[in-house]
Amino acid sequence: MDDIQKFIQRNFRRILAAGGLLFSLLALSLLLNSQPSTLVWMATGSIPNGSRITSNDVKLVKVDLTEDALHYESKSDSVTGKFATRLLEPGDLIAVTDVTQQSSNSTSTFLPIGVAVDDLPADLAVGDLVDVYVIPKDQGVLPALVAHRIPVQYIDDKSRALGGSVAVSLSANSTVTSIIVTAESQGRLVLARDPF
Repeated sequence: MDDIQKFIQRNFRRILAAGGLLFSLLALSLLLNSQPSTLVWMATGSIPNGSRITSNDVKLVKVDLTEDALHYESKSDSVTGKFATRLLEPGDLIAVTDVTQQSSNSTSTFLPIGVAVDDLPADLAVGDLVDVYVIPKDQGVLPALVAHRIPVQYIDDKSRALGGSVAVSLSANSTVTSIIVTAESQGRLVLARDPF
């Protein structure tokens, strides 16, 4: 008994250091084993409501959702080719209710237009709502509002970087599409971001 007490007294610091080291290794092991284990889909860019999701719009990320994992689209659920049921922002995890097999915008068309790089906001992004104006070729006719609060479906960032005409795709119903196409034939289109 005395030998054990003497051994502890002489080696107390070593015993304490070894115990601290073992405790640290145990804590580190627990932390490493608690890594996120569920792979779910996350939006990498803005995905407007009603638009078809492409492989460029999403990526798989590891998250720790525990019992909530069933509420999100996982690796086994392919979201590519489905349609967004709401505006998805970059970084949003895609819930089961955020996508559907059929387009809710069956009456909407995606209208490609060419807009001069100076005729749209420099920071315009997919999912923004824009007002479309026309500046007529005829000097005697005043510029006019053509369409209000139209969602931006796509912006060609390569053509924007080069300057000149930027390819933009808008999501509109057939009536508004007809109005915008008519306006485009009469003059230059200008896009203004809708603040609300």
